[in-house]
Amino acid sequence: MTDEEFARSMQLIAKKDKSGLHRIYEEYGLWIYRTFFSAVRSRQDAEDLTSDFFLKLWQKPEGFRAGSGHRAYLAAIAHNMAVDLLRSRGRLASLQEPPEAADDAPDPSRVDEDVEGGMLFRKALDTLPPAESEIIGLHIGMELTFREISEALKIPLGTVTWRYQNAIKKLRQAMEGGALG
Repeated sequence: MTDEEFARSMQLIAKKDKSGLHRIYEEYGLWIYRTFFSAVRSRQDAEDLTSDFFLKLWQKPEGFRAGSGHRAYLAAIAHNMAVDLLRSRGRLASLQEPPEAADDAPDPSRVDEDVEGGMLFRKALDTLPPAESEIIGLHIGMELTFREISEALKIPLGTVTWRYQNAIKKLRQAMEGGALG
């Protein structure tokens, strides 16, 4: 979705036309859910936050300023909502600490190389601190530039690039070294 298409969808939302929200949900719903899940590490909380996210878009379309980059706008909302939830539960420190091992390990019976490679990457990604995992997701998954990430997360550009480079180095080590097997 281009910035112009997003702006048109937000204009439809402002007119209470649900088709605008539907288009944004179709394009970004899964990414928003994954963003929340990587931050809060709970399916239920991620689902609730995703619902709240789209409700917030519906209720306050005037918050978006055309020409400001819609992906950074969406990322900033998602980041702030996740931080608010974690802060309310006294878990904000988890954004700076490595996550616990995931409860649902990948099915070892799968033999397809693409699936195994994807699972290995996901497992490696789960070993990253959430602050680094979030930047990987925004840069690779959402294709945001480092500058857009910096603006969305309200952190210095140098911090974004440093976290990204650290994360990539850790992912390479984990995947090449077989530390995950």
